[in-house]
Amino acid sequence: MSLAQYYRKYVFCLEGDWQKDLRDNSSVRAALNFLEQNCKINYIYKQCGTRENLEYYLSLWQQKKYKDYSICYFAFHGQPESIQVGKEFVTLDELADILQDSCHDKIIHFGSCKTLNTEEKNIRRFLQHTGALGVCGFETEINFVESSAFDMILIEMFQQYKDIAMLDKNIRKNYRGTVKRLQFKLVYQ
Repeated sequence: MSLAQYYRKYVFCLEGDWQKDLRDNSSVRAALNFLEQNCKINYIYKQCGTRENLEYYLSLWQQKKYKDYSICYFAFHGQPESIQVGKEFVTLDELADILQDSCHDKIIHFGSCKTLNTEEKNIRRFLQHTGALGVCGFETEINFVESSAFDMILIEMFQQYKDIAMLDKNIRKNYRGTVKRLQFKLVYQ
């Protein structure tokens, strides 16, 4: 059974560049600010433009002092089984190697297009290799605003449950249309 240790789950967010135009300020940070100001959900936010940035911040996140930041939120462009970091793609298997069994009592959310558009066995391998309670994200191309709003709902709902199966049941019941449209997928131990 997938039970979180605590109800309160803070967010550790890594975000890639959404646009090539440096004047474009698109970011999930506004959603994180909203959650912090209105729901008291603390967060750590870092931008990643290279694989080295990604690996560096993930290694820091594994330190004990960040144990309360138990939701890892990857906000990047994506394609099936991977996220785009700078000009390269990092696969789920590569992320699992970076995280190496360090995600016990943690949830990993991919706020990216198509990253979970893969067979469930591949996602279960990722879960097993990382030790995470659960992994979630989207199987299709998503609208930035709609998916960001859904991400806020999801992160807030994670605060209400220790049992991921109950959260899954609730979100599918109350947000059925959005779950279907975004092809949201949640896989857990």
